[in-house]
Amino acid sequence: MFLIKLIHHIYTLLSFTRFKHLSLLLVLFSFFKGYGQQQLAADIQMPAFPSTTVGQVFQVLQEKQGTLFSFNSNILQMDSTLHLAAYQGNLFGYLDYILGKEYSFKELGKHIIVQYTPQRMSVDFEVQTHDKNKVVIMGYIKNIRTNRPISDASIFDRDALLSTLTDHNGYFELDIKKKSSLIAVNVSKEMFRDTSVMVIFPIDAKVDHKKRRYGYFSGYEEHKGLYQSFFGRVFLSPAQSIQNMNLGGLFLYSPYQISMTPGLSSHGFIRSQIVNKFSMNILGGSTAGVKGMEIGGVFNLNQYDMEGLQVAGGFNVVGGRVKGVQIAGLSNQVFGDVQGVQLAGGVNKADTVKGVQIGGIGNLIKEGAGATQLTAGFNYSKGVVTNQVAGIANRAKKVKGIQLAAVVNMADSSDYPIGLLNFIKNGEKSLSLSIDQDEYLAVQFRSGGRIVYSVLGVNVALADDHIAKYGFEAGIGAVLLQGNKFMLRAEISNRNQLTHNFKLLSNSHSSFRMIPELRLSKNLSLFVAPSFNYVSKEDSPVTQAGKSLWKIWGGDKNNSKLFGGGAAGIMLKL
Repeated sequence: MFLIKLIHHIYTLLSFTRFKHLSLLLVLFSFFKGYGQQQLAADIQMPAFPSTTVGQVFQVLQEKQGTLFSFNSNILQMDSTLHLAAYQGNLFGYLDYILGKEYSFKELGKHIIVQYTPQRMSVDFEVQTHDKNKVVIMGYIKNIRTNRPISDASIFDRDALLSTLTDHNGYFELDIKKKSSLIAVNVSKEMFRDTSVMVIFPIDAKVDHKKRRYGYFSGYEEHKGLYQSFFGRVFLSPAQSIQNMNLGGLFLYSPYQISMTPGLSSHGFIRSQIVNKFSMNILGGSTAGVKGMEIGGVFNLNQYDMEGLQVAGGFNVVGGRVKGVQIAGLSNQVFGDVQGVQLAGGVNKADTVKGVQIGGIGNLIKEGAGATQLTAGFNYSKGVVTNQVAGIANRAKKVKGIQLAAVVNMADSSDYPIGLLNFIKNGEKSLSLSIDQDEYLAVQFRSGGRIVYSVLGVNVALADDHIAKYGFEAGIGAVLLQGNKFMLRAEISNRNQLTHNFKLLSNSHSSFRMIPELRLSKNLSLFVAPSFNYVSKEDSPVTQAGKSLWKIWGGDKNNSKLFGGGAAGIMLKL
């Protein structure tokens, strides 16, 4: 009864003010009281902890209450020691008890957001009406302790998708279309406790209004993400960066948005805090994220997550996760995880990938246990990757599948590398010296994984009757059996021939050989390798004598022939 009389008294007083067509009620309260708290208001019972940490308390609350906590690791140390008495009351009271008055809490979805807010603000404002459907809220934001103006504070209405910043005097103006009898104008500033201004219009007492959905990006951290990247510094304004710091991981949902540039959007200044189902950016645009489709003539910038399809003529940049397909003429860069496909004419870059990266120049990831990287240039992964195929080079910590490069493969562990050179930490690295049936002395370098490796060799004819004095050999091999004293290899190789004055001949020598290897010590072994050979002699005979152990079909020394042979030598493990 008392509350009804109080409201009636306020209404009577306000009806005589200069605002003839509206009345307002100013209520200042923290966001943690403004979101219809269910978890923060829930009753809990906690035991005493003689000695514990913040992280352990949060773990107990998660197990008992199902509460998830999100916070910036720079402002709250999880290993801080606490000595706590038993507690019975609501969750908000317990958090306030263990962390203190300098922290504030707000509930967004399943998360309790913990913020360091040692400062408090005050709001002084007035309202002007230009017509019956539009009002202008003007005011000043000040530090309640110092009475100094607060610049660059975010003023926004989450339902109308409107936002602005205070100037150096703490002054702001916010134009609002009066579609509802109640407007919640929210004020946020880094290091300050969030505040809301409730404006009530009794003349519009009965208006159907659909409450706008909002969400929270739990992976948000102020020192990382889109705004600290090269693209953020170049294409986004300082005001947007300030807005991002003030509002943190809060975002709103909208069906669509259209923009010419990041500064010219259908959502205005609050565009970077909105997740859209469809986003069209003529040149480029900046949004909180996409759940559907986004098309950009030059670029698309998403602060948080992208789910669906994202296409840009130039580049796509996503500060959170990607689940779907990214297509860009130049590059795709994702600061979080990718589940799907990245396709770029230039470079793809992501934190972790479970899917496929296809890049014209290169692909870069930290971890990709379920990823396949394909490029004409280079692939790089700091962690695990499934497959890598590159026109030039591959680098990874561990490759579970195939690693194929035209020039070089590098990894700590890769069992199936295929390239001219393979530098695998736990793989094959050996040097051999041998002589074959045609009296060629060969020095061969083998490099690769524990199973598959490559062979590179230089051959010199010991006899004077060879037209082909020198040879360069390349091939691939595999370890079939491996024991303490015995190893069996199989290799396929091809040797191109040169004359004594290094003129290249059309002649070539292809071989398939089995190499039984007897180990004399840990690093030294002997081998005798029977081989199956095919020689093509288009320019001139490979040898004047045309010697061979046996022929499969008839033919003289001037023609191609198929024959058996062998080699013997020593091998040194490097």
